[in-house]
Amino acid sequence: MSLHLAAFLKSIDSAVLTPLDTIVDDVLTRPSVDRFQVPSDFSSIAWAAALGVNVTRAQIVAPSLEVRRMTTDIVPHERGVIVFSQESARVFVPKVDLVLTPTENFMVYGSEDGAGATVVAALVALKAPGPLPAMPGGDIRMIRATAAVNLVANTWTTLTPIFEKDLEPGTYVLVGFIPHSANLIAARAIFMGQAYRPGVPGLSGAIAAAMDHGEHFYDKLAWFAMGTFTHISPPQFQFFSTVADAAETIILYVVKTG
Repeated sequence: MSLHLAAFLKSIDSAVLTPLDTIVDDVLTRPSVDRFQVPSDFSSIAWAAALGVNVTRAQIVAPSLEVRRMTTDIVPHERGVIVFSQESARVFVPKVDLVLTPTENFMVYGSEDGAGATVVAALVALKAPGPLPAMPGGDIRMIRATAAVNLVANTWTTLTPIFEKDLEPGTYVLVGFIPHSANLIAARAIFMGQAYRPGVPGLSGAIAAAMDHGEHFYDKLAWFAMGTFTHISPPQFQFFSTVADAAETIILYVVKTG
């Protein structure tokens, strides 16, 4: 098991920090509308991000952080847009493990300075303490896949992409992926037999322009063993978009292991 991506979003009109709502998650326990429970085995924060046209601050809040008197602001953040900029994903990546207490609740607070209510979104990627699972040795194969699913705005929508080329029979490990739809915030992968769902920031806008992203966009957020699958049961994906997009593209990077 590698990583699990959780999401938050709320339209707020507040210059002071206020709780964002959780995006319903079919893996994490959700004690209330604005908080998740830290899993017993995935208690470390791998990375986090905050986005909003008028976002001023975003902060991860949990009892264990309060005990340590830590102000865990998500810095840098994406201001001016509700999607990631194409040149470089502005994300907070802790230099050392930032470990929460298993089974405690965690929240994300946000603030903004718009003339009225504006949307603030956040992502928090959880992992087990310690390094992420290493990529297996071997060639990294790139595969393109597409879907035409009507996304439900501001929630996780599951889709089963169609691969452009059939996979050679065997077992594979996903080590990275690039998701795209017109208004995409993030996407995560679903593997048969694996509960947690690793995810990455998404690319938005017209696909030709989106693929013209910075060469280091995913360097800190991918290139580890995300999950294992076979050619018979490839992963599904969940997209988190601000709008009901109807066309999706995924570039998968995989290593054949058997």
